[in-house]
Amino acid sequence: MRIKHRQKNYNRITWAIALAFITSLAFVRYVSAHAYLIRSDPAANSILESVPATMQLWFSENITQEFSGARLLDANGQATDLEVELDPADHSLLIAKLPELDEGVYSLRWSVHSETDGHITQGLVIFGLGQGADLGTATAVETNTEVPWPELLIRWLNFVLYAGLIGGFAMTYFVLNPQSLPPPTARLQRTAQKRMLRLAWICSLLAFFTGFAWAAWQAVSLAGAYSGDLSITNAAWQWLTQTQLGYYWWARQITLLVVAANLYFLRARPPEAPRPVSSIALTTIFLLALLLIQSLTSHAAALTPNTALAVSADALHLMAATFWVGGLLALIVGLLPLVRHDSDFTTLAKAAWGPFGKWAALSVVLIFVTGIYSTFREVGSVNALLTTFYGKTLLFKIGLVLIVGLIGAFNSTLLHPRLAAPLARYLQKPEGWTPLSLQRLPRLLVAELALGLLVLLLAAVLTTAPTARGTAFAADPLPAADLSQTVDDMFIKLTVNPNQAGQNIFTVRAVSQRRPPPAEVLRVILRFTYLDQDLGLSSIDMNEIEPDLYLLSGNQLYLAGYWQIDVVVRRLGLEDSVARYEWFVPQTAQ
Repeated sequence: MRIKHRQKNYNRITWAIALAFITSLAFVRYVSAHAYLIRSDPAANSILESVPATMQLWFSENITQEFSGARLLDANGQATDLEVELDPADHSLLIAKLPELDEGVYSLRWSVHSETDGHITQGLVIFGLGQGADLGTATAVETNTEVPWPELLIRWLNFVLYAGLIGGFAMTYFVLNPQSLPPPTARLQRTAQKRMLRLAWICSLLAFFTGFAWAAWQAVSLAGAYSGDLSITNAAWQWLTQTQLGYYWWARQITLLVVAANLYFLRARPPEAPRPVSSIALTTIFLLALLLIQSLTSHAAALTPNTALAVSADALHLMAATFWVGGLLALIVGLLPLVRHDSDFTTLAKAAWGPFGKWAALSVVLIFVTGIYSTFREVGSVNALLTTFYGKTLLFKIGLVLIVGLIGAFNSTLLHPRLAAPLARYLQKPEGWTPLSLQRLPRLLVAELALGLLVLLLAAVLTTAPTARGTAFAADPLPAADLSQTVDDMFIKLTVNPNQAGQNIFTVRAVSQRRPPPAEVLRVILRFTYLDQDLGLSSIDMNEIEPDLYLLSGNQLYLAGYWQIDVVVRRLGLEDSVARYEWFVPQTAQ
């Protein structure tokens, strides 16, 4: 009676926590996956006449000032640490103060920490000072940190524990049904349920402690990357109290504590007692919240537009994968040790793996539907899918899921001979024939589980590595070397060489098709607008190098992606003739 009274009071508290938690999720600001450099001022690959007071660096998401820095290197590799600060009104803008410099070529090496996902990105911005500065073939190169193995292993362990937690809980209360079985089989299945529920409880506790390992890794990596004097303890405290990822860490830990406490009360109930619907509902709510927290710190949260749809798809994908792999783990841990005779195994296999097979098939369908959607959102082009580390890993994961699905389908034919009936008829086998004996099922299930754990390892790789989306990985049409238009009486031809992000030479041939020309050309102006993001409009006069031919050299196309280039021909006494070009700048191979 005392346990029941304590559980009733505890349920009221956890329902209140659930309501507060779900309400707070409505105010969650979606996050990104890596902080990428969007642009800089002065721009990359530019040659400056004088030293600016600061260099401004804009990133794709908010960054943490305490864990971000910049270092200036001259042509001889001499390094100088720079003082940096964030713009108070825009935490995606890092401002580095530059010292007095001599003429020459310089590289600003930046390292920033994403406020939202904890990844560290690094890169270079190269610029020249003075007319004698020769950049040569130098370009600004953004370099993401390699996939850190400690982080990868922690993420994989986290996914495996989520699978054991969700699979053990779901198999206990949503798949197995001892009441529909004969008493001897029902007793065995109830014993298996207790083992599965213990598995879920142990996994919830281990996942809670894995959270501390994750926080420790963040602190160690931040303290190591920070150029100043920052201890691991201070790095951990700042990460937990000043970053959005730290706030999600607190939410995750509290959620796991509530789940572990609920599972503890559920384990204390006799197997024959009626199902505690309230506790089961509470645990389900918090498990769904756990998946949502995980998705809010994933790559999906950076996708725009339809961010909520991307996060929901990611959460459903994770739910299906953890149920599938975790369900297999729960069945192997819960049922196989109880099998003592062949008759017991046959009965238990059909009573447990049979119902699970239907749920597993639904999970596979859900994995592929959400996976295809996420692939189209996360990968910018077929070329990116085939050539990038992220794309290759994703293809390997898809192939492995197909193999695991085929093994699962083969297992289903052992449990349901009618599924093997078409093959039996084709091979002229007797009715009830199956490819293998049912006694081979345990080995096949272990193989399916092992490959499922490998799928979760690849998922951990994908969540750790940079994605292959954005304009840098957009489908590359044939880069336009030149385009031409006729506007009014003017034939206007634009040429860009080498047509890559950074320094380019722009050439315009502007010739009147009327003879004699109606008016003299006073100026030819180029206007640049970046179409993938609102970065403003830049307008520059070209230099006439010979009659009807104009030249401009500069780094106006400083980002890969889609641009609008307007060629404005201004003539005496006439309206401007404007030729508008949709221009694509491909990503330079790094």
